[in-house]
Amino acid sequence: MSRIAVIRSWYLPSSETFIYSELINLSKVAPIVCTKKVMNLERFPFHSIYLFKKSNELEKVLKKRNIDLIHARFGTTAVELLDLKKKLGVPMLTSFHGFDLPSNKVSYKKYKGKLQQLFQEGEAFTVTSNNMKKILMDYGCPKNKIIVHYSGIDVDRFEFKERKIPENNKIRLLCVGRMVEKKGMKYLINAFHRVYKIYPNIRLHIAGDGPLRKKLKKQVKELKIEGKVKFLGEISHKEVVKEMHKAHIFVLASVTGKHGNQEGIPNVLKEAMATGMPVISTKHAGIPELVRDGKSGFLVDEKDSKKLAERILDLIRNPDLWIKMGKKGRDTVKRKFNSAKQVEELEKIYDILLKK
Repeated sequence: MSRIAVIRSWYLPSSETFIYSELINLSKVAPIVCTKKVMNLERFPFHSIYLFKKSNELEKVLKKRNIDLIHARFGTTAVELLDLKKKLGVPMLTSFHGFDLPSNKVSYKKYKGKLQQLFQEGEAFTVTSNNMKKILMDYGCPKNKIIVHYSGIDVDRFEFKERKIPENNKIRLLCVGRMVEKKGMKYLINAFHRVYKIYPNIRLHIAGDGPLRKKLKKQVKELKIEGKVKFLGEISHKEVVKEMHKAHIFVLASVTGKHGNQEGIPNVLKEAMATGMPVISTKHAGIPELVRDGKSGFLVDEKDSKKLAERILDLIRNPDLWIKMGKKGRDTVKRKFNSAKQVEELEKIYDILLKK
């Protein structure tokens, strides 16, 4: 069985359930994890984790474990491994996930002028959307080295539930995500305020934490909708699923950040769709590859709070769409974004690289 070293600077931020899902479901290779920092181990337990601080420490681990292939999670990690990859003479797969795209000015600086070297010396690169593929090509990555590998979710963990207008007519919107610029939460809150003035029986629950929390709470206070918007803070994945089953409509107003930071295709949207919830999001990055506008949900332009509000009202006024969109969404996720299928695809990629 071939030995794979999955290298991620931190193992593992709470939002990266997709990495963990792939890692624990690999059956045709033997993976180990190499990292500089361990976090959330109780949530993401794994049997073979190796800590390193410097390149020579990592080299010792990879040699001792007779590693056949390096899988660098995030392009910013991969550039740090180029010399070691060359020294060991092993192939390297690099997975780009969104914030590490060179179109993000902050990330671009981290490549320290080695991006073209990475594209030249790296054997293959996975991206989570066709939109990301185009960005890498624009920055000089050869087309034949890029593979679109969607990150999947375990669909069976998300019970399907048909959404209907509740008897008390109180409709709950849900948003889950880090409170950072690219999640577009300030536009969602503005949209909610517009909807609330027309349909006062609506409520918004936001799960997640981050640097913009204070600003968002202040915005809610200034709009005088404090009792209508509930900040849940960072909650466990199990609690997220519970919140999804209690909610009627899921909204994620993703935007491109001022430094070019983008989403891939947010897993939280896939999870919401898997539960049968109608979703509303934006025409951002790879999201249109997941949500078909008017079929499995609605899409609006980035930063357009007015249109976002209109689409929320469209769903409130047309509850017959909830079940139709919910079923279509669940079917889409099951067919294209199922973790079991994506793990198989990843193992095929490993196999191709190991045979080169």
